[in-house]
Amino acid sequence: MPKKYAFFLFLFFSYTAYSQDSLDYRVDLFGSVSSGKYTPFWMTSNTYGIVPLRPNNGYARGDLDWKHSFLSEVQIETEADIVAAVKHTSSFWFQQLYAAASYRNMVLFIGSKERYTSMLDKNLSMGDMTFSPNARPSPEINFSFSDYTTFPFTKRYIKFKADFAFGKALDNNYILRTKVLGATYTLNTLYHHKSLYIKWEDPTDRFPFFGIIGLEHAAQWGGRLSNFGNQPSSLKDLIRIILCHGGNSDATLGDQINVLGNHLGTYNVKIGFQGKKVQAALYKQHYYEDKSGLEMANWRDGIWGGEITFFNQQYLQKIVVEYLQTTNQSGPFLFLKYDWILYPKARGGGNDSYYNNGGYPNGWSYFGRAIGNPILTSPEYNADHSLGFEDNRVKAYHLGFDGNISDEVSYRTLFTEMSGWGTMTKPFLQKESDFSSLFECTYNPKKQKNWRFAVQVSFDIGDMYSDNFGCSVKISKSGIIGK
Repeated sequence: MPKKYAFFLFLFFSYTAYSQDSLDYRVDLFGSVSSGKYTPFWMTSNTYGIVPLRPNNGYARGDLDWKHSFLSEVQIETEADIVAAVKHTSSFWFQQLYAAASYRNMVLFIGSKERYTSMLDKNLSMGDMTFSPNARPSPEINFSFSDYTTFPFTKRYIKFKADFAFGKALDNNYILRTKVLGATYTLNTLYHHKSLYIKWEDPTDRFPFFGIIGLEHAAQWGGRLSNFGNQPSSLKDLIRIILCHGGNSDATLGDQINVLGNHLGTYNVKIGFQGKKVQAALYKQHYYEDKSGLEMANWRDGIWGGEITFFNQQYLQKIVVEYLQTTNQSGPFLFLKYDWILYPKARGGGNDSYYNNGGYPNGWSYFGRAIGNPILTSPEYNADHSLGFEDNRVKAYHLGFDGNISDEVSYRTLFTEMSGWGTMTKPFLQKESDFSSLFECTYNPKKQKNWRFAVQVSFDIGDMYSDNFGCSVKISKSGIIGK
């Protein structure tokens, strides 16, 4: 075990020993069997990178979470979450390991923590374009307003939530053992991301409509590029990353022409109706990777969606319908160098090649999984062991809904029809298509409140992920130590 992890665990159990607060625990046992090349798409995707891609797999997960509150609104927390898996890219790892302090809605944490800030539904959406729950969390220092907080002097009409973070990738070993001889790669990649969401609603409930606008920005920077050397990572470079400025002469030519690092993010708009029996909303998540995206030259791309939530309805509680398109990418050609010399204020053309970047050949991925939307096929699927995204021009139609069969049994269902055309520079010879679905049923017995049993049935039909059929069983036990 690395010394830095041992140190965190020492602090964790030291705090626990001298605290009067109880310690929460959770143990998960998961196993799946599949007929096909892969574990079915929706059984693997959006699981924070835990469920293995290779078929006939399993994992055991143990989690300890300690919280201590004082001064009524101040809380400190530490959590250690360990996974041991069969047929995964790793056999043992810390899924979460962090320490946090919070006051009201303000939270500061250091370490790896599963987080979710998107306006899209975590369980029913196909996945946020910037940060979905698809890949493992990377270690970071994160300060946030985790829940919507009232802006001063707005009489609770306007609220906001935000976060600001710096982190580092720890997937060097995965990259080195996955890459082929002679391939370009980057190690020790650094991260920065920030977000701001503003929500308007009537606190008196007299006006039934609400609206949300949001901005997500993320960047990869620093690290060592195998065919270049160490990329800029000074404090001045960090400021350039935050402000999206170009690099100095020690950066790659592309980072001097454009901006330092690999930048991406989303504009988010959501308009909804809040009634007594139903809540309905329409939304658009616009994706960008450069100036052309910021100026919405690729306005067709992104997620177009709608959702309906039914209150006091048992069998059907929420429906999510989405359409994803990433085929435009501001056009097929990129004239960045030409524009820089003759037209320095030009936006640089097209071929945005979503999730790919020349300075970061691993792309917007972590341990081979897409950090953003999983339908842009994760590099872990690449048969040639390429580290980047080989299919980022996709269209997808998605339906998700959930509800309760009884007081003890709930369900979740996903259906997705998707097509892929490869990339602008390496298109497929013919379109690849796939239909993927998931049915999940969860049993929470009232007499054994700390137990949970879940069964999944899932399949893929098509040539994007081949034909796969699988079933899984998950058993969870949670509780409080000392009670």
